[in-house]
Amino acid sequence: MSGCKKPRAVANPLESTITTPSERILKECHTLYIDNDNGLVKIAESLGVWLLPPQKKIIVMIMGNHSAGKSSFINWYVEEHIQKTGVAIETQGFTFITSGRKRESLTGNATLHLYPHFRPLLEFKGVTDYLSAEISTSKQKKFSLVTFVDTPGLVDGDMVYPFDVNSAITSFGEQADLIFVFFDPMGQALCKRTLNIVEKLSEKCGDKLRFYLSKADEAGRETDRQRVMMQIVQELCRRPGLNKCGFEMPTIYIPNPQKPSRCINQIDEVCETIEKSINQAVQKTLDQLEKDCNLIISTINHTLEQDRYTSIHPSIRTISHHLLCIMTLELIYLILISILCTVHSILIFLYGIARYYYLKKKKLSIQYRAGIGNSGPAGPLSCRV
Repeated sequence: MSGCKKPRAVANPLESTITTPSERILKECHTLYIDNDNGLVKIAESLGVWLLPPQKKIIVMIMGNHSAGKSSFINWYVEEHIQKTGVAIETQGFTFITSGRKRESLTGNATLHLYPHFRPLLEFKGVTDYLSAEISTSKQKKFSLVTFVDTPGLVDGDMVYPFDVNSAITSFGEQADLIFVFFDPMGQALCKRTLNIVEKLSEKCGDKLRFYLSKADEAGRETDRQRVMMQIVQELCRRPGLNKCGFEMPTIYIPNPQKPSRCINQIDEVCETIEKSINQAVQKTLDQLEKDCNLIISTINHTLEQDRYTSIHPSIRTISHHLLCIMTLELIYLILISILCTVHSILIFLYGIARYYYLKKKKLSIQYRAGIGNSGPAGPLSCRV
């Protein structure tokens, strides 16, 4: 023996100490679906049912005009410089920013393999070439339970996108759990393309939309910020699908210790919104797990019932076939008996008629003979006279 002792398993592994209960629940539910031996997806496939594993993280899509601070917010939340930032249109495609065990970058189909829920995007020509994913090892805030989708900066005018950007963003929004719309007070806050997409999203998933006035510290004085917010809200409320009461637009900006500002920063409320959505996602995942399990159970019961019918009822079908043959023969026998009875009745009737005419003919013959006998002696007498 080498004398080496097998390491004893710790009561609380490192992985469990650095993960939250919500993260463990989502991860375990996801594992129940994708397990290679007894996963729900594999069981469902054997029954002819298609299931989609739930996401281990919520999807937060961030949209807005170019230079609205979308990428800057993601970098701040992750506390890592992942996305390029600047005044120019830095983000021309869709980028997934998520957490993982090692820093990695993916493109195109590899991104869709990581996020199968977004495979409908293949319908949009050119989108696949502008898909990418950035995997970070950051554990800041709730990043381990969040996947951000950074969208192309939206502008009006002659800007030509390599794909149908309006439809693509709408499709992304339908799959996301939250949609953050950033309005830049210094840029094209009233970009018509942005407003059109927001109105379209509001029709299908209005409960996911959250509006924020980004870069609020650069909007000047408080009166200037209020004026910009009023203009944005008025423009939004002109749209029939966006005209609602209690319209909220918190002011946010990336805090900079070297550049303090008196502007109210509500960026922490954004983090609270994300955390609330995570808690809701846990409940939705558990509900979906229950529904899928019930679906599999009902499918199994239906399959067993069909197998039971197939294995037991062949003999019943054979007996039914024999009984049907016997009943058919009995019916034919009854029909033949009926025909014979009818023929017998006809024969008796014909026999009666024949006998009647026979007796009548015989009687006439007897009478005729009797008449001849009576007239025999009178003949000679008449001759003698």
